[in-house]
Amino acid sequence: MNFSDVKLSIYTYLGYKGIAADAQTDEEIGQCLGELEGVIRFSYTFKQLDVLPEFLSKQPYCDFLKGCKYIVLCATTLGVEVDRRIKYLSKIDMRKSLIFDACASAALECLADEYEGKFGEERTYRFCPGYGGSDIKDLQYIFTFLRPEKIGISLTDSGLMLPQKSMAGIIGIGKKMQKTCAECINFSACAYLKDGKKCYSSVKK
Repeated sequence: MNFSDVKLSIYTYLGYKGIAADAQTDEEIGQCLGELEGVIRFSYTFKQLDVLPEFLSKQPYCDFLKGCKYIVLCATTLGVEVDRRIKYLSKIDMRKSLIFDACASAALECLADEYEGKFGEERTYRFCPGYGGSDIKDLQYIFTFLRPEKIGISLTDSGLMLPQKSMAGIIGIGKKMQKTCAECINFSACAYLKDGKKCYSSVKK
């Protein structure tokens, strides 16, 4: 992964929403990305399902997966060392901790997107429980199918994944659906569009 490619996404995670970057923050992002590269332990696990699980037979999943031939359940993480670094920085330099956290979130998205290229061009983007009005509690079903504990991801009773820089979601195969405003399931409620802006994914695509 070219870490410079994720800078726009990092500013989005920091809440800039299109505000012009400044030299100091750019420098700090560069420093954090350098440190991040040294502690990332990226892992990814997935499972193909030809029959739709019952928990996906409701909205908004039905609309999202309509027309797909089969699905892939997936889970990915940057590893526990990234979380430890964020926690350490929060005790000595809160500003740097926030920037490092944003860098890690952007890197996780980018690395997962790159990995998912192996599923071919005819695929949807990754849809995670909690997006677009879906229930974050559906993560438990993904965990039941995948058992991502094997790559070091656990799920708390409150639905929090540990390490925190982890994701779990659903990908539809057989239908091309990119991360664009027009195809985003959160289009009608997007805070960025209400401000006349676009998120990183929309700009990148």
